[in-house]
Amino acid sequence: MDDPIQIEPMMRPETELATPAPPAPNHIAFLDAVRGVAILLVMTYHALSAGCGGMGQLHWRRSFRDFHDAPPNFLPFLPMTLGWLGVAVFFALSGFCIHLSFAKSSRKDFKTFFVRRFFRIYPPFLAAVCFFAFLFPDTKLNMASQPDVAQFWSHFFMVHHIDVRLFYGINPSFWSIVIEAQLYLIYPLLLLLVRRYGWTIALLIPGLIEVALRTAVYFCCIPNLLHSSPLYYWLSWAVGAKLADDYLHGRPLFLTRCPFWIWPALTLFTNFLRPFGEFTFLCAALATTKFISYMLSRPPSVISYSVYLLNQPLLNAFAHYVQEFTAPHHWSYISLLCCLLGFCVAILVFSALFYRCLEVPSIELGKWVLKKIFPKNMPVEHATTPIS
Repeated sequence: MDDPIQIEPMMRPETELATPAPPAPNHIAFLDAVRGVAILLVMTYHALSAGCGGMGQLHWRRSFRDFHDAPPNFLPFLPMTLGWLGVAVFFALSGFCIHLSFAKSSRKDFKTFFVRRFFRIYPPFLAAVCFFAFLFPDTKLNMASQPDVAQFWSHFFMVHHIDVRLFYGINPSFWSIVIEAQLYLIYPLLLLLVRRYGWTIALLIPGLIEVALRTAVYFCCIPNLLHSSPLYYWLSWAVGAKLADDYLHGRPLFLTRCPFWIWPALTLFTNFLRPFGEFTFLCAALATTKFISYMLSRPPSVISYSVYLLNQPLLNAFAHYVQEFTAPHHWSYISLLCCLLGFCVAILVFSALFYRCLEVPSIELGKWVLKKIFPKNMPVEHATTPIS
């Protein structure tokens, strides 16, 4: 894994008519807006769930969403139930940014890649785990309890996704951080498939695996190890990498010929029809990729990771306290949700401090470690670049 992996040999005869690629910029400004939209989607979904007693979606009734048994005040906030798709936006965007960053790097070896990814993801993640496990009252663990000990150490080693009893422990949002980290681990396999077979086959293989797993969930129970594995989201992530490679090499951009409305329409369709419900995430990832492709074909939210790490337990706790101290007034869902949305502003401020105090130092520490390992020819990067 230490041998340099060059991007150029991955190109196949299908790219011979491509025009020369213009230099890819280090900062693609609109991606900041995409990140901002994604984190707002996630926060509104968590606010809805916290304000409605854990109900973030309409329940299923046979093959369709059940509109009849929903609380009367819930239906006006129905668009917020799609907020969970912000995670799909993040995954597609991650595939794009990770591949573009790796392909543009002056050192295309995986030792550098994994060191950089570790310091970008793990130290802030561990700090958030310790905060919610030992300091935050609503999620504080009792280390004299065996289940709580298992919760902490499974999160410490980022393996809590393998057991359904640990999956939503400490902070329910953490499951996607683990999947993201494991998608980084199988990224070299994606590049190997591209090198040997080209992008068409390299996307077909993850596509068949993800579609097969998502189909199996509807017809039977599959082990949580598969349901929460990176293979379940592999295509949703890889489509972003494919788009980045097209962009970098000046080829026609992925999904360019696909009508803009198709993937958003399929996202809505699958979300309300149970047999296709497991494909909503994939459709949302493809819709995100199509949007990025559209924006790239036309001549800031750096704190999003911190917001994602922190927001859900804070929103849940705030909702609990509001309901507890205002119980005699019997707040409506609408009043509570408006209050929660206002509290999101405070979370954004706290996340900005978390970013400055933990994320940026962690990234800089990673650069220092890399300089010690590779004292020569280290590329100069900025902590706030969206492709890092």
